[in-house]
Amino acid sequence: MKLRFEKLWTAEGNRREQRLLLALVVGCFALAYAFGKVGSEVLEGEATTLDRATRQWMLAHQSRPLQAFFSVVTLLGAKEVLAPLGALIGWRLFRGTKRLIALLVFCALASAEFVALLKRDFHIGRPAAGLVEGLGFSFPSGHATGSMAVAIVLSYVAVRRRIRPQLVVPATGVVLLLVGVSRVYLDLHWTSDVLGGWVVGAAFGIGCCALYELMTRGGMDPVANTHDGAPSAGNT
Repeated sequence: MKLRFEKLWTAEGNRREQRLLLALVVGCFALAYAFGKVGSEVLEGEATTLDRATRQWMLAHQSRPLQAFFSVVTLLGAKEVLAPLGALIGWRLFRGTKRLIALLVFCALASAEFVALLKRDFHIGRPAAGLVEGLGFSFPSGHATGSMAVAIVLSYVAVRRRIRPQLVVPATGVVLLLVGVSRVYLDLHWTSDVLGGWVVGAAFGIGCCALYELMTRGGMDPVANTHDGAPSAGNT
């Protein structure tokens, strides 16, 4: 009787994991479609009004303290900072294995490289400050993409393992929002660049969450495999 119950429990757990993976895959495709819509509107010039209006408002409200603040905040979206920072959080907060840490680093670096390819395809010019600094093409924002992707993975792992999700989710949300605003405030990106970056970053982050689930199901992450998201003794 006990063996039969354990088999039923395992079967139900497998079905739940399969449904979760399916939901993640569907989410990736939905976001990919959304990015295609945003990209087409940018190419057709439909985002010009929003971009110029937001830029004018930001320029009219610039100040030295805010410029200094956003100049620091924007670094949190750079892959050179985002990758080691994600790895540090994964190690300290989640007591992550090497594979979890590698996944967070991969998420930060690979999303940046993917955005670099997209920029060459869209050929969208930057605002004045971005042109002065010679930063290349604008759409989508790499900083917005990377911060969104890593934020989603960190939030997902926190919720999945039940490790301080009430802290991790809002904290990562605030950071990715500030990074996105900083790109527009510093006149390095258009608003549509940030919105596009958030969409493609969300798709990339959800894809990495699916990889995390596959790692967990295959027993590749022993910390996450202890009890359906419950923290191990070292995580209390």
